[in-house]
Amino acid sequence: MSNIIKVGGLKLLFICAGLGLILLGAGCAPKTEEDVKPEVVNVPAEEMIAILWNKGWSPAISVTRGIPFELSGSDEIAYDISGDTDYLCAEIKGRLESMSKTGTSRKAGEQFYWSPLCGDPPADLAEIETSWVTVVRKQDGYPTGMVLVRISPERDNGNGGLTFKADIIASLAFPQQDGAYQDISDEDLKELEATHKN
Repeated sequence: MSNIIKVGGLKLLFICAGLGLILLGAGCAPKTEEDVKPEVVNVPAEEMIAILWNKGWSPAISVTRGIPFELSGSDEIAYDISGDTDYLCAEIKGRLESMSKTGTSRKAGEQFYWSPLCGDPPADLAEIETSWVTVVRKQDGYPTGMVLVRISPERDNGNGGLTFKADIIASLAFPQQDGAYQDISDEDLKELEATHKN
C-alpha cells in the first residue's frame, strides 16, 4: 500500500513540475517578445523624401508657400505624416489646406508643405520654436522606414527677419526578416523618435 502511495505521489509531483515549467515558459514568452527590438538601419533620406526648397523659408522672401517635401517610391508605397500637424499642409485645388483637415496619409509622388500660414488661424512666426515632422513609410500596411525632420527658426542676417530651415535628423529603414516585414509597433516608432530627438 505504501508503495502505491509513493508511486502516486511521484506521478503527481512530476505532473505538477511539468505544469509549472509550462506555465513558467508561457509567462516568459511574451516578455521575451516585448524585449526584442526591431532591426533598424540608416539609409539616405532621398529613398523616402526630398526637400525641394530648403534655403531658409519665410513668407517675405521665399519662392514657395512653405518648405515643400516630396514623397519618394513606387505606387504601392504609402506614408503617414505626423508631428506639428498645425503647420503641415497639402495643396487642394490650388490652395494650401491644413493636414488636420485633409488627413495625414499620402502616397509616393505626392507633396506636402511645412507652413505656419495654413493653420486656422495662422501661427505667429515669432512664437514658433523647434518644429518636428515624422514621415513613416508603409508597404502592405507595415512600417518599412521613417524620416525625422527638425525645422528650426533662424535669424536672417540679410533682412533681419525670421527664416525656417529643415534638417534631416534620422532616416531609418526596417528591413525584412526572412522575407517577412518586421512587426513595428507605434510604441517602437515613438521610442525611435524620442531617441533621435534627444
